[in-house]
Amino acid sequence: EGRTSVLSPASTPGSYGGGGAFSPTSVGSNGMGGSKPPLSSNTSTLNTNNAAPPPPPPPPNTNSNKPQQHRQVLFRHPYPLPPPPPLPRQDAIIISSHSAPEKNINIKWVEPDNDLAQLIEAAGEEYNLVRRSNACGALKVLASKDSNKPKLCRTTGLLDVLVKASWDDAVDSDALDGRTRAVTTIFYLSEPKDNRLIVAKHPHVLQVLVKVIQEDTGEARWRATSALATLAKTPGNRGGMGRVDDLATVLGDLLVVGQQRKDMAPPGKEGGDAKGSGKDGAKKDGGGGGRESREDDNSTLLQGDESGTRGGTKSFDTMDDERMLTHTFTGTFTDGTGTTFSEDLTYQSAYDSDTHSDEGDAEGSDVEDDGTEGEDYGSDPDGSVQEEEGVEMQISSLKKLNIENASDFLAKSQLSACATLTHLSKHCANAPVLCRNDGLLDNIIFLAGVFDSPLHTRCIEMLCNFTRFPSNNARLAGMPRAIETLLLCGKSKIGEDRMWSIRTIQNLCSDASSKVGLATGPMLSLLSTAAMRKDHEEQHAAVGALMNLSTEPGSIVPLTNTKTVVATLVHLAHSPNTPGAVRMIACDALATIGLWLQTLASTGTMPEEMRFSPLPTHEATGWLRWEVEEEEEEKKEEKGGSEKIKSDDEVSF
Repeated sequence: EGRTSVLSPASTPGSYGGGGAFSPTSVGSNGMGGSKPPLSSNTSTLNTNNAAPPPPPPPPNTNSNKPQQHRQVLFRHPYPLPPPPPLPRQDAIIISSHSAPEKNINIKWVEPDNDLAQLIEAAGEEYNLVRRSNACGALKVLASKDSNKPKLCRTTGLLDVLVKASWDDAVDSDALDGRTRAVTTIFYLSEPKDNRLIVAKHPHVLQVLVKVIQEDTGEARWRATSALATLAKTPGNRGGMGRVDDLATVLGDLLVVGQQRKDMAPPGKEGGDAKGSGKDGAKKDGGGGGRESREDDNSTLLQGDESGTRGGTKSFDTMDDERMLTHTFTGTFTDGTGTTFSEDLTYQSAYDSDTHSDEGDAEGSDVEDDGTEGEDYGSDPDGSVQEEEGVEMQISSLKKLNIENASDFLAKSQLSACATLTHLSKHCANAPVLCRNDGLLDNIIFLAGVFDSPLHTRCIEMLCNFTRFPSNNARLAGMPRAIETLLLCGKSKIGEDRMWSIRTIQNLCSDASSKVGLATGPMLSLLSTAAMRKDHEEQHAAVGALMNLSTEPGSIVPLTNTKTVVATLVHLAHSPNTPGAVRMIACDALATIGLWLQTLASTGTMPEEMRFSPLPTHEATGWLRWEVEEEEEEKKEEKGGSEKIKSDDEVSF
C-alpha cells in the first residue's frame, strides 16, 4: 500500500515517462537557476514558487469530537519524479531481434571413388558386424588427417553410414567397436569450422549423438559429447541444437553422474571426487600423445572461442563461422606425409571375405589410436593375430579399456557436456528453453555450489547467461537455493567466480518484481564489498546492481539501513580512482535514492491549523532556546504582528 501511494503520482497523465507535456508553471522555477523544465509536471508532487499560496489556516478546532483536517506538505522547489519501470518486451520480439536468420548452405557433394565407395558400403553392413567395424576404423584413419576432412564431410553417403553404425545398439563387442569408431569419425569431421554446419544440419547426426550419450558409458560417450561441444562452438548451430529433443536433459543428467548430492553443503565438503577425476582426466591422455590433448581442448573449449564473453565488447553470437560453403574439394586422400593413401589389397581382402590377413588386422587395429592411443585401445603389439580370434581379443581389450578408464572417460564427457551447454546458453532463443528445464536448472544450481568441481565456474556462467533473458529473472530470483548459491559464489576467492555471480545478481535486480525480495542485508553487503574491489568489471556489475535496486521505492529502507551502501556510493562518486562509468552510476544511484526520500516526504500530511512552511525549511530545532524566541519576535515585528510571544516563566505586572 505504501508503494502504491508513492508511485501513484508517476502514473498520472503528464508525468515523466507518460508522454504528457510539461507544465508551463514549472519552467524556469526548478530551483537550479536555469530554464530547464523539470522531468515531471505532476503538480500534486512537484511544487513551484509560482503556485498559489495556501489558504489561511482555519481557527483552531475547539470541538475535540470532530476529526482534525489534514493537508499535504508542500515543497519549496520542484523535483523530478522517478519514472515507473518500463515493461519488458515480449519474449518472441526479444528472440527475433537477437537471433540471426539461419543461412542456407550450398553444399557441392562429391561422389566417392571406387575404393571409398567400398568402405562406405562396408560401413553400412547390417549383418557382418566385423566388416562394419573394420570399415569404420578405416574411415576413422582417413578422417584423422586434416587434409581429408573437408572432402570426406562432403562425400555422398558417408555421414549416413556413420549415423547408421552409431545408431545400432552395441549388442556385442563388434557393434560396440563399430559404434565407437563411427562416433569418433563424426567428431573428427566436425573439427574444421567449414564442416560444422554441414554435420549439424544432417537430419540425424545430433539425434544419434544424444542416443550414444544415453546408452554408452565409455569412449563412445566421450567422443559423442566432444562432437556436440565442437559443433556448438559455431553460433549458427546453437539454435538447431537447442531444439533437439532431450539433448539438454541428457547432458544435464550427465553433469551430476558420480556427484554426491548434499543440500547446500558448505564449500569444500562436496565435489571432491569430481575435482580429482576431472583434473586427472584433463591431464591424463591415457598414454596418448598430442592429438588426445588437442581433442580434449577442442571438446572442452570453455573460453576463448569464436564467441568469447570475457572481454565484454565482443558479441556473444557472432556469425563468423557461418560462411557459405560453395566450394568443393577434389584432392586425393593422404596419410599426412604427402603420399597418396590407397585402399589396396589389404582392404580388399578384408571386405571381400570374412577372414583378415595380418596386414588387414594391423590396419583395423591401428585405426583405433590414430597416432596417439594405439596401445590403450587394445591393438595387437606384434600384429600376428589372425582372423576372428584377433578381432575378439581386440574388442575384449576395448571393453576392458572402457572399464579401467571409466572415471577418466566420465570426467572428460562431463567437461564436454558442460562446454556444450555453456555454448548453447549463449544463444538468445535457447536461454528461456534451458531455464524452463527443471532438471537441468536444478543440476546447474547444484554444481554451481560445488566449489571443488571443475564444472563449478561454467555453471555460474550458465546461470548468468540465463538471466540475460528478462523473463527468466523472476523465476531464478524466486528460488532461494539459487540466491544462496550466488551469495556463496560472490564471496569466492576466484575472481571469475565472483564476476559471473555479481553479473547474475545485476541482471536479477533488473526485474521489477524481484527487487524488494533481493534487497536483503546479506545481498547489499555483498554488493557493497564487490563495489570496492579493484576489478573494474566486478565493480561495475556491483554498482549497477545497487542502481537497479535503488529504482524500487520498497528497497529504500534496506538500502539506507545497510551500513556500507550509501558510504560506498558516496566514496565511488567522489574518488578520482573510480572509472568514469562506475562514478556516473554511483551518482545516479545516490540521486535516485534522494528522489525517493523526497517522494516519501511529499506523501506526509499535517494538521490544517499548523503554520504553513514550504519544505525544506532549513531551520534548526531545539528545546526552549532563547535565541530562537528572539528571532521569532523579530520576525513577527517585521510582519507587523500585534501579538507578543511570552515565555512560561515571564511575569506581568
